[in-house]
Amino acid sequence: FKTLCGGQHRIFFVLVLWITMGISWGIVDQGWDVITATHFAISALATGGLTAPPTDSNGILPAKPAIFCGVYCLFGIPLFALALAHFARVLVESHVTVAEQAAITKPLDVTEFEFAKHLCSKDGVIHMSDFIVLQLLRQGKVTVETVDFIKKQFDSLDVDRTGVLNFDEATRNNIL
Repeated sequence: FKTLCGGQHRIFFVLVLWITMGISWGIVDQGWDVITATHFAISALATGGLTAPPTDSNGILPAKPAIFCGVYCLFGIPLFALALAHFARVLVESHVTVAEQAAITKPLDVTEFEFAKHLCSKDGVIHMSDFIVLQLLRQGKVTVETVDFIKKQFDSLDVDRTGVLNFDEATRNNIL
C-alpha cells in the first residue's frame, strides 16, 4: 500500500480514488446502478461529460448535482490528463532509454570528431567535457546556441582566465 500511495505511480491511485468517489456519488445521490455510475464517473473525466444527472422540468440541472459535477470535472479532468500523460511516459520510458544508449554507444564519424574536439577544449583531442556535450547535442537535449551561451557564461565567471573556476568565481552572481 505504501509503495502504491507514495511511489512514482501514485497518480493512478489518486485517479482510482477520484473515480470511486464519482461512482459512489452516482449510486448514493443519484440512485444509479453501478454501470451507469461508472459510465458517469469515467465519461465525465474523459470527454467532459456524457452521462449527467437528470434535469428538472425546465431543463435545468439542480444545484446540488450541478455543484458536484462542476467540482468533479474541474479537478478530475486535469487529474485524468496527468494520469494519461504519466501512463504514456511509463510506456515509452524504456524505449527512450534504449534509444539514448544506442546513440551514446554509436561510434563517432570524422565530422563529429572534428566538431567535438573544439566543443569545450582547444587542444585537438576530445576531452570528457567535449564528449558529454557532443552526446547531449546528438540526442537533441541541448542546442549549439545553448552550448555557446553556457561557454560565454563560463568565460564571464572565469575572471582570472585559467580555464577553471574556483569557488569564488563559480558562486559569484554574474548573469550575461
